[in-house]
Amino acid sequence: MIKRLFFLVLLATTLSTTRAQTPEPVPAQPDPLTPLIKERETLIRQYEEASAQRNAFLANKPSKKDLQEVIDALKGIIRKDTEIVKALKESSIRRTATIVAEKTQAERQVTVAQGDQSMTRERFYDLENQIQNLQIRDKQREKKLLDAQAAATEAEGARTSRELIAAGLAALCIALLWYIFKLRGQVRPARRAVRR
Repeated sequence: MIKRLFFLVLLATTLSTTRAQTPEPVPAQPDPLTPLIKERETLIRQYEEASAQRNAFLANKPSKKDLQEVIDALKGIIRKDTEIVKALKESSIRRTATIVAEKTQAERQVTVAQGDQSMTRERFYDLENQIQNLQIRDKQREKKLLDAQAAATEAEGARTSRELIAAGLAALCIALLWYIFKLRGQVRPARRAVRR
């Protein structure tokens, strides 16, 4: 029971730290410039309509009212341009902040990756050293095995030569025994003949 509880606490801790490390995606904000640009286009159309009006009685020239409408339309365009510039500045500031945050996060990830890389490199060197040690031990074991095989071959050769010497001596003994029995066989009939 305690082991299960400990395991659940450990699992919850691991999940919470994993969630804390992964950045949450920032929801995309709608572009504030699009409606401002549409409003500016509407104001430009109003300006063009106002500047095209000719309500004066004298020689097809704009009246004071027509000129006032043109001025009001131009003021509206200027205000809208100011709003657009302000929105562009805010968007630029947000974009810069986002870039700085992403750069900071990337640098942090690079630092973590470099730490992981250095740990991996150290582990790699440790494993290489272990492999070299095992190769040296293997070579030493092979050398001992070759020495033992050479000693066994030498002992086998010595044993074979002893066996050959023993076989030769045995054959010589058999030949001598045969020769002795042959000589005895010749000496006995001669003794019998001398006794008679």
